[in-house]
Amino acid sequence: MQMKLRIEKIENQQPKSYWRRFNTWWKKTFLLHSELAPEDLGYYTAVCSSETARFKHFFGGLSDREKNSYFTAAERSLLTYELLSRSHANDFNDDHEEDEPIQNAPTKIPEGTIPLSNIAGVNMPVPKMSKLRKDWATLCQCFKFQPLNLVRSYIGEKLAFYFAFIGFYNQMLIPAAFVGLLIFIYGAASAPADHATIDICGSFGDSTYMCPTCNQICPFRKLSDSCVYSTVSRVFDNAVTVVFAVLMSLWARWFIELWKRRQSVLRYDWDSMDFEGNLEPTRPEYETEIEKHRKKYLKKYNPLTKEYETVIQMKKRLPFYLVAILVVLITVLKTVAIVCTALFSIIVYRVKMNYILKETSVQAYASIIITITSAIMNLICTLGLSVLYYRLAKKITDLEHHNFQSTYDGSLTIKIYIFQFANYYSSFFYIAFFKGRFNTYPSQYGSQSFDEPCDPGGCLLELSIQLLIFMIGNQIVNIIAQLVWVMRDISACACCGGSSNKNAQKQWEIDKNLDDIDSITLIDEYITLAIQFGFVTLFAVAFPLAPLFALLNNLIELRLDAWKFLLKYRRPIPYKASGIGIWNDIISGVSYLAVLTNGVIIAWTSQFVTEVAYRSIQSTGTSLGGYVNWTLAYFPISDYNQTVIWIFVIQLVHPYYSERIVYWNVLAARLAFIIVFEHIIYVIVYSIQWLTPDVPKKIQCKIIHERVFDQRERWTSMNNARTERRKST
Repeated sequence: MQMKLRIEKIENQQPKSYWRRFNTWWKKTFLLHSELAPEDLGYYTAVCSSETARFKHFFGGLSDREKNSYFTAAERSLLTYELLSRSHANDFNDDHEEDEPIQNAPTKIPEGTIPLSNIAGVNMPVPKMSKLRKDWATLCQCFKFQPLNLVRSYIGEKLAFYFAFIGFYNQMLIPAAFVGLLIFIYGAASAPADHATIDICGSFGDSTYMCPTCNQICPFRKLSDSCVYSTVSRVFDNAVTVVFAVLMSLWARWFIELWKRRQSVLRYDWDSMDFEGNLEPTRPEYETEIEKHRKKYLKKYNPLTKEYETVIQMKKRLPFYLVAILVVLITVLKTVAIVCTALFSIIVYRVKMNYILKETSVQAYASIIITITSAIMNLICTLGLSVLYYRLAKKITDLEHHNFQSTYDGSLTIKIYIFQFANYYSSFFYIAFFKGRFNTYPSQYGSQSFDEPCDPGGCLLELSIQLLIFMIGNQIVNIIAQLVWVMRDISACACCGGSSNKNAQKQWEIDKNLDDIDSITLIDEYITLAIQFGFVTLFAVAFPLAPLFALLNNLIELRLDAWKFLLKYRRPIPYKASGIGIWNDIISGVSYLAVLTNGVIIAWTSQFVTEVAYRSIQSTGTSLGGYVNWTLAYFPISDYNQTVIWIFVIQLVHPYYSERIVYWNVLAARLAFIIVFEHIIYVIVYSIQWLTPDVPKKIQCKIIHERVFDQRERWTSMNNARTERRKST
């Protein structure tokens, strides 16, 4: 393992610019006290080497207190773990086979390591944990910046990058939430005065009868029955939400670019810039597999260690990779099929509930009530499938026998995210892109037809309600899970003698009874954020309040996660990391997809393009008077099939059921909007990427300076060693 250590303090640092001074000024209110989050001094660092005399010179000039704090608690813990994991059984017991790893020894297997820094009597880490517990893992400090340097020094870079990411994500959500709230207020204020809403709720709606929404048993209904639904729908479906979709598409890419810069700064400050993943130790599970089937695998010469090592050949792994790919594809298709089956059941439920509520006092709110209850049913189905997919993904990944933990985590992450993407977003894509697209004229339907049309107010409100239910529902489920966890601990504490017995235990005895952190634990936290990021960006046009709900959720979630990792799990092995890894690519891919989905939703699901086409074709200027009548298709009752009652649909068609020229004009306008919207946004996005380097200029200069300094010191050390050898000869 290579570790970069401090070798010299940076003198004559450049003064802060006016922008940095302003940035520091407004952040003062949200900063913790300086004792908890002190400003780190700048140091040049280099990879530790016994040939570099600068290390000895710098370390020798430190005081005893500075020497004790030279290594952070996380670095001490990681060094201890590396020593234990690289030791072999013959170092402890002569009865074991030579060079057999400790993890695989048949006897005296270490069940876990409790860092000695947590034992009472050692002064350094105990105050750190108490400080973090008081000022970080508490909801009282949810509006304060996190002490990331202290978090990193206690639990390591891998977990610290997660908390850095969610903290930066929350900061970026603030302007998006503010703009979304303003747009929602504007939509709520302007909805009652909308021309389309006035037509539906006024005399035109009272005198216009719509075809029934179900087979045989449903009567005709007035257009005005959709008054409440259409009014609420106009809160989200208006011209200003289109502007919000444009802003959110740009915000998603801007967030990614700024996070890359923030990540680069943290990588430099935490000495992870040159971190090499291939230097990590082999997974114990991989070594166990080698030991069990040593004769089945090939021995290969390693030129670095100059020894023959047993490795699993690619041809041995290939069948498992093919099986994994096949299982993933089948599972995704099965997920879509299950979701479609659930949607079909929900369609039947909606049709039946619509018939039941038609004569009740809540008839005006029937569409909204049915939409909310259907979304709740869909959420329950999604959460149930989610648990199964986690287990399936882990089982498949275990069969692949990855050498290193990083490759194992990457493979597991991809599988889980693909499963969850199909699981969570299938219903959203159905509502946004497919619902109400396959209805034809009435007499073509049979008695068993369950085609589901959109309400006269459109399908966008249903998409908005679905987003609201999923975002709030997930948070409620997480809170309930946390409460169950807390109540379980309280019950266990009461059964074992209460707080007095707990106080009698030593810290390491308490830590030993805590749960371990495995790969799924951190992946699950990232998955939650990635799915939420998709809700905020992929369907931004449908729900402007999504950033606000995400921000409120994350402010609580961040502190709950801090509480979990600090108090409910054993202190993790503080693995080094150079960032959030594959999650950068996943979130970046979602941001690109968001441009396309928002463009298609605006063109096909919202009324924006149709309204613009109406104003242009009818030359009404800014007025939408007569717009609702223009979108309706008339069907003579005399043309009904005697055994069929038509399922309602709004289409731009002739009375004799062939598309008018207006239909094709609107279709062309929709396609043109998608192309123009997508190209304009992508041009701006690529311009942002070109103008925004991933590494800030200041950090680039520091990296170059440090490399030159490191190289100079190594040459000086080599020359001194050569001079000493010459003198000795």
